Order: sequence, then C-alpha cells, then structure tokens
Amino acid sequence: PGAPAAFTEDDRYELEMTFSRGLYSGWMHGVNHQELVGAIYGKKRGMPAGVVRSTARDAVELESVPAHLKTGDGLAFENLHDTNDEQGGRVYGIRGRWIEFQRGRLDTSRIPPGTRVFKTGDQVLEQRLRQTWQGEIPQRRKTRLDLAVSGKAGAPLLLECDAPRARVESATALQPAERSPLTREILQNQLGRLGATTYELGSLDMRVEGAVMLPVSELNRMRRALVGQVSQNSEAPAAAPSSAPRSSLDEMLAAVSAMRAPAGDEPPRLHVLCRTFEHVQAALDSGVTRLYADFEDIRLYGDVVGRVRAQGGASVFLATPRIQKSGEAGFFKLIARAQPCGVLIRNLGGIAFFKDAGLPAIGDFSLNTANPLTAGFLKDTGLGRLTISYDLTIEQVLDLLRAAPPQWFEITLHQHMPMFHMEHCAFAAFLSEGTDFTNCGRPCERHRVHLRDRVGMEHPLKADVGCRNTLFNAVPQTGAQFFADLMAAGLRDYRVELLEEDAAEALRVISAYQDLLSGSSGGDIWRALKARSQIGVTRGTMAGRSF
Repeated sequence: PGAPAAFTEDDRYELEMTFSRGLYSGWMHGVNHQELVGAIYGKKRGMPAGVVRSTARDAVELESVPAHLKTGDGLAFENLHDTNDEQGGRVYGIRGRWIEFQRGRLDTSRIPPGTRVFKTGDQVLEQRLRQTWQGEIPQRRKTRLDLAVSGKAGAPLLLECDAPRARVESATALQPAERSPLTREILQNQLGRLGATTYELGSLDMRVEGAVMLPVSELNRMRRALVGQVSQNSEAPAAAPSSAPRSSLDEMLAAVSAMRAPAGDEPPRLHVLCRTFEHVQAALDSGVTRLYADFEDIRLYGDVVGRVRAQGGASVFLATPRIQKSGEAGFFKLIARAQPCGVLIRNLGGIAFFKDAGLPAIGDFSLNTANPLTAGFLKDTGLGRLTISYDLTIEQVLDLLRAAPPQWFEITLHQHMPMFHMEHCAFAAFLSEGTDFTNCGRPCERHRVHLRDRVGMEHPLKADVGCRNTLFNAVPQTGAQFFADLMAAGLRDYRVELLEEDAAEALRVISAYQDLLSGSSGGDIWRALKARSQIGVTRGTMAGRSF
C-alpha cells in the first residue's frame, strides 16, 4: 500500500463549498456522538466565515474576516429558529472587518451580535467546477483501424483490415475511370467516416492499379460491412453453456405459486407488538394469544416472558435488534436465555443464530419481503412466517398474496411507520456529554424524546439496545379499510404495533382491531383512532391520478 493521499486546506475548502453541512470522518475513528455532524441544517451550509460583532445599514462587522472571503462571495447568517428564513446575500465590498452588501439586501435588525456566518457561494470556484461538466464531452478513446485497399479494372475492390481481421469485396467490378478516379484522398474521406462508432481510420495502404472508379455508395456499403465484421471479430467468444440449466424467472415463480393452498374458513388472527409492560398487560387483558415484545432494554425480556407465562393463554416472541454488527451476538444470547416461545427476527444474523436454537421464528419487515422469490428464499431458511415489506402498496401486497402461499405472510395493519433508523444516538448527543454507550449515562432510559418537524408534528424517537435510533411517524397508519381484500386473498395473520400508548389507549387500539377481525366493525376505524388510512410507506405513484 502507498502513502495516504495528501488532503490540503484548499481541498477541504473546495469540498465544503461544493456541498457540506459540516465535515466529519464519522465512525472511521470510533463512535463519538458528540462530534458527529449535527442535524441542524437540511441544506448546504458551506464554510464558516466568522461571527457577527455589530451591524449597520447594509453592512455587518465580523469579529475577524477569513482570508478566503472576497467580493462576490455569498454569505448566510444563521437562524436556528428557522433555517429556511435566513438573512444573506453576496458581498458587495470589504472594508477592514466590515462586510458591505447591496443596498436593501439585508434586514440587519434580524442579525444580532454573536450570529454565526457561513460562506455559501464562491463564484470563482463555481465557474471552475461548472466547466468540468458543461460544454463538449470528450469522446472516449477509439480503436485504430489500419486498412489496405487493392484492385484493378475488371476485378472487385478489396478492403482489408489485419487487426481485428476483416475482409470485404465490392459487389461490382472496378471500371476504367474517364474522370474522377479513385484517389487516396477519396478513399480516406469515405472510409474515414466512422462517426459514432468506436473506431477511427489509421493508416491506408493503397494498392489500386491504374485509374479506376467505383460508386461512392458502394464504398460506403463496404465501410459499414467492414465495421460490422471488425465489431463481431472483436467480441470475446461466448461462454460455453452451463451443463446445469438454470430455471427461468417464470419457472421459479411457478414453483413458488405451486405451493399455494386454499385458505379455507380459518379465522383471522391478531398479534400485538408491545414496547412496554403496560402494552403487555393490555394485550393479555384483551385476550390476545400472540404477543411480540420489542423493548429498548432487552435485559427486561426475561421479566416479559415470566409475566406472560404466569398469566397463561398466550405466547410471546421476542424481537431482535434491527441491525446486528460484529461483536453483538451477545444480544441474541440474552434473547435465547429469556426462553421465549419464539423470536421476531429482523436481520440475517438473527436467522443464522437462531436457526438451530429450536425456537419458532417470524421474519420481520426489515428483511424486506417484497416478492415471491425473496419469500421463498427466506422460508427456506426456516422462518415460519414473513412480515410483508413496508415498501409495497396495497395493490402490490395483493399481487404478492396471489403469487405465493398467503399462509407464509403476516401484515402490519396498524403502526407508527418507522421513518428512518440510524447509528447516531440523539439521546447521547443532546442529553449527555458522553461519546458512546459506555459513558453517556443512558439518558434514553429516563427521557421521552420527540423531534418536531417544520409543520409542528412531533415524531417519537426511540433507542434500541445497540444505541441506534429509530424515528417514528407521529401519526399512526392503518390498513383496516383493506381488511376485506386481504381476507379474500387468503391472508389470516394481522399485526398491531403499539408505540407510546398508555394502558387505556392500548386497550382501545387492540379492541378496535379485534372488532374489525370479528366482523363487528367496518374498515373505517381509522377515524376513531385518528390514523392515516394506508398500507406501506406510500400509496404508489398512481395515487390520486385520474385517467
């Protein structure tokens, strides 16, 4: 290995000015939640340019002026209350520490002393970068063709190329030329018209005897034929066919479809995912017979299993973390040690660990079961059922149920949709001074955190045992209106996921879906639950369109 590439201050400047919300090496040197780039800006921030000392009409005084600042640069004055409503403009002039702007461009009353300033535009750099993609795109390197042309009156014209080997004869014989005989210039002009091909004319060895002529149209035909031969002869020989024929896509899909069996009159089953002991008790009090436990602290799993078994009548499956990294197999061991009735598996590492553990396993949404072939592959690993991917619309869900045995699947009918899952822990970053789980003090166990978006919605943030954070949508969504279609397609296993509901709310949600599954209520329960009526993360690209 060679020496590390040099990274100069000029390189850093260009990188930050091209696009940056702050630069950091991330986890290349280990986890440090305090030093990660803050999630403050949703757009380009650029290069720090100083701090405001004072203001005057159309001018701002900085504590110090950076050497890179010049006339024409764009500046933005930070407004953490609303990053979409910030003062800024291009530098009109620089006088000492005073930065002047176009008259009326700034409302300096909104720029208090101490405001941070960022350089968001550099016209010189932007022009130089623009030249790298605008204008004529250089052509890729072409293959040189060295040609030989020979012939005489009464015989065909012969056009040859040695590498790659190609040979073309004219369809008509050469004729004595009374005027405009074939010359080197004519041949170079016609044979060199290789245009958009990957070839270019190299040398031309002309061995034509006497003054002869051939129609230009025939020369053009010969050129095209030669290029065709050269291209064909340049291609690598096709690989020998495999002795073991591969199944076509249709055959593979047919093999999965052949496993389908009639759903029969089997009643629907409701499963509830619980995240607190209140949820567990509400599910047990409601008579739910299958519980999934997804606790932030998996050390409590033993107590969860004990409580469910003590009350009897229900089974409990414990959820694995969504991501498993090297060295985290201990999480799986804690789950196995709790002796659950089964496991809700969220990653391939969990499949491998629990394959021989003797525990029934259900594949969760993060395995992304979105088509029948993926479903068949995951079923072959030993999973009992598969949670249908959240990426599918209701139409795609029904297509999946028609293409594979519906008994393979389970669908989440009610949930707060997880919007993103990240390694960065906002709890440690903003509620502690710790760098990672070893010294953060676990503020996630003492605080409830919501992130407020630009329209005022407050989205719940949860940490898992690996200190990874998941942001959930503030508004729950339900697929209740599609229940009849799902039943008709043969699906019998339905899930409700609880998040931050208290005991009373949990009972109300569970009861609503029990009524739905029993047929005593319709699919409009979304109104009572104040939920968004939708399956998956999107309604699809055709939603709301008329044709």
